[in-house]
Amino acid sequence: MQAETIELLSVKGKFTTEQAVIMAAAIDMGIEKAQFVTVPIMDARFAAVDARISRLEARMESGFATLEARMDLKMQRWAVKVVIAMLVGQTALGPIGLEAFSSLRQALSTLVH
Repeated sequence: MQAETIELLSVKGKFTTEQAVIMAAAIDMGIEKAQFVTVPIMDARFAAVDARISRLEARMESGFATLEARMDLKMQRWAVKVVIAMLVGQTALGPIGLEAFSSLRQALSTLVH
């Protein structure tokens, strides 16, 4: 590669041989030092993507846990309301409810007459 570069610089670029050798050496050094897309760069990029995905997963899990806790709380409240409604219904239809209804009817009939 360096011989071809020296020849190109000497013939077409009209550099002196000494200048062409120095320029070719500089080009080779630049290529050697450059990390175009090397394994360390790719590893760093993959690590960054993995970190982003991990943060997203953590946020999603937290959100699902919060949603689940809210749903459990709503279900517990709903269950308590159903139990209370059943108790009120049983009371209204049972002997106590009938007695209360009868007393209310007598009180209303006394007020109306």
